[in-house]
Amino acid sequence: MDLSLLSKLEKEAREIDSKLSILYEKDEEIRKLYRGTSLWFSSIVENPDVMFLGINPGSGFFNNNKTLCHFYEPLKIMEYVDNSQSYQLKWEWNYIFGEKGLNRLDVLANSVKTNFCYLATEDKAALKKLFTQIRGKLGIAPYEVFGNWTRQVVQQINPKLLICEGKESLCFLKDWSFKNEYIEDSSFEDISKGHIGNIKILQVSRTYSTLKNTDGIIAEIGKMIY
Repeated sequence: MDLSLLSKLEKEAREIDSKLSILYEKDEEIRKLYRGTSLWFSSIVENPDVMFLGINPGSGFFNNNKTLCHFYEPLKIMEYVDNSQSYQLKWEWNYIFGEKGLNRLDVLANSVKTNFCYLATEDKAALKKLFTQIRGKLGIAPYEVFGNWTRQVVQQINPKLLICEGKESLCFLKDWSFKNEYIEDSSFEDISKGHIGNIKILQVSRTYSTLKNTDGIIAEIGKMIY
């Protein structure tokens, strides 16, 4: 794993966060949209069985603390198995990897979690509006910048299985991070499977924080990593 590359990506994230934080103090549009920066929701593990890729961080920290988040360092405990955390998506994955599912919470604990974009917003609509703002006001090409972030991180982590949390996460991955490299193998009942080189890709669908077809997800993960 090239730690110098990851350090370079972190430096870029800090610089973007710093510029947005300055704008946040004086720009009404940015203040409506921006909720901070969070890079990692787990430790950084090389060659894990599973890596999770979401779209972007939510606004939970901002809503609870009324201040922007500025989290750049990896966590000591993967958020989905952290007993201090309690939210729906965490319990969904605990069910899938727990006793009633795969019975492999050890795999979940040693997995990696990040997002296509590390800028926190209230929802996807706010993220797209924020992208428009930073393109115009900071001269940053957001899809290209975050597409490169995701590509480099996935290549460095090199998971056996990359789980895209939602259809849009997969769209970002194949359109901006690995353009023309993603190959779809099958698609059915809110689940699609594919690969990028030796990395298997599983896209799961969700309604807000509730996963669809959990039995199908359990079956597919079981087949793809064991």
